[in-house]
Amino acid sequence: MRVFNCLSGGILCGLTLLLIFLPCFTPEWAGNLIFISLSAIPICIADGIIFAILLWKHNRWWMLYLLLLLGSSPILSGYFPLHFLHREEVPDSNQLKLVCWNAEGFRLNKDTLAKAIHSIRILQPGIVCLQERPHTNLLAWDTIRAAFPDYPYCIVNSREDEILNLAVFSRWPVGNVQEYYFPDSYNKMLQADIRMIGQTFRLFNVHLQTTGMNESSSMKDRLQTMRHHAIRRNRQADLLANAIAESPYPVIVCGDFNDTPASYVYRKISRSLQDCFLQAGRTWKGSYQRWGDFLRIDYTLCSPAFQVNCYQLVSNPWSDHKQQHCVLYLDKRY
Repeated sequence: MRVFNCLSGGILCGLTLLLIFLPCFTPEWAGNLIFISLSAIPICIADGIIFAILLWKHNRWWMLYLLLLLGSSPILSGYFPLHFLHREEVPDSNQLKLVCWNAEGFRLNKDTLAKAIHSIRILQPGIVCLQERPHTNLLAWDTIRAAFPDYPYCIVNSREDEILNLAVFSRWPVGNVQEYYFPDSYNKMLQADIRMIGQTFRLFNVHLQTTGMNESSSMKDRLQTMRHHAIRRNRQADLLANAIAESPYPVIVCGDFNDTPASYVYRKISRSLQDCFLQAGRTWKGSYQRWGDFLRIDYTLCSPAFQVNCYQLVSNPWSDHKQQHCVLYLDKRY
């Protein structure tokens, strides 16, 4: 029994250390460890249980598990918004309201498009970022554009792919538009500088590598696909992190990352940014409406120059993703 306890404890310690230092690995190695990041909560819970048992038994090894818990606590905190600071109220004219949503192609249905866009427009956001805009041959771009008559500025990816296209609608002038097409993938991101009330910030609308799971495949093939796509997604995250670091302006990064808060992807991209969900969220549920409404894979991140006043994940019947509603304020000193 003692050998078993030592062996299982050693394995748990090893898994926890791999989880803590995951961003230090290469994208390839981190991709091979995708199942560790997916198991972050069970690993942390197991650490907590063993810590409590050892402390109760006055076993000196409790200090090791305390260190592991302290090391993994920033990872675990990415799942739960715990904010207590009072946020200063700002006039509506100085607020930036943003809606970000993976629209799942509007189900290739004009009625779905009309209802979904109406639910967005009544919020009067200044910026709308869409992922999974359908190919114009499946749902005409002119129809989608006409649904946003109050937005004089609009950008889309110029390479119209069969799937996973993007769009950004803005009430404010848009410039310096750049497109990033990730290698060997339909996934992509749009970058633009937006001038709002005398201030400039850089916006990234992002859709990172999808999981690509095929329910008809064998379990072995599914696991292999998940691992390969995790490696691709990690490489894309590195490209995005570099683009963020090169920005001369405060940034907003929003979109579908297709990965959890414990992942290499999230921790690499969010390293110097605020997570709006953690700053002002009001729920512990996820952004993906399937699989028990638990997975948070859609994010809105921003530079510390922004004050996050509100963040909501809004359920809807038109997509498998919730809408992200966010209210920000950009400090005039930036």
